[in-house]
Amino acid sequence: MKFFIASPWKNKEQVEKLTEELKTKGHDVYSFLESGENLLTGHPIEEEMKVYWEALSNWQNDKRISQIFESEINGLKACDALILLLPAGDSSHVEAGIAYGLGKKLFLIGAINKPEVVYLMFNKIYMDITSFLSDLPNIFS
Repeated sequence: MKFFIASPWKNKEQVEKLTEELKTKGHDVYSFLESGENLLTGHPIEEEMKVYWEALSNWQNDKRISQIFESEINGLKACDALILLLPAGDSSHVEAGIAYGLGKKLFLIGAINKPEVVYLMFNKIYMDITSFLSDLPNIFS
C-alpha cells in the first residue's frame, strides 16, 4: 500500500514517526519530509521556510512553487490512500480534497476542531497514530 501523508511542518516529528511505522510494516510512504521536492534549499528549516515564503510572494510565476505543486500532485496520483494528520493547514486540506476527487481512500488522524472542513469524505477517523496503526490491517477490508 502507498500512503500520502498530508500534514504541515509543525507536525514534523509525528510525520517522521508515522512514516517510519508504515515503512516498518511494509508500506510505501510519500511525505513532504522525504520527497525532497518541497525542500527548496536543503538547509535548516528556518532558512528553508524563509526561501519558501519568498517564493510564495510570486507564487504564480516562481518555478519553485510549480515544482512543489507537481511533486505533490504526482504523489497524490500515485498513492492508494491519503492520511490527513491533524492539526493541518489549508494546503493539507486541499490535498485531502484532491485525493478524494481522485477516488483515493482517506484517513484522518487527530482531534477534529472544525468539522466543516473535513465533511464526510474520510473513510475512517482515528484520535491518534497508535489507533490508526492498530487498525491498519483492517482498513482496506
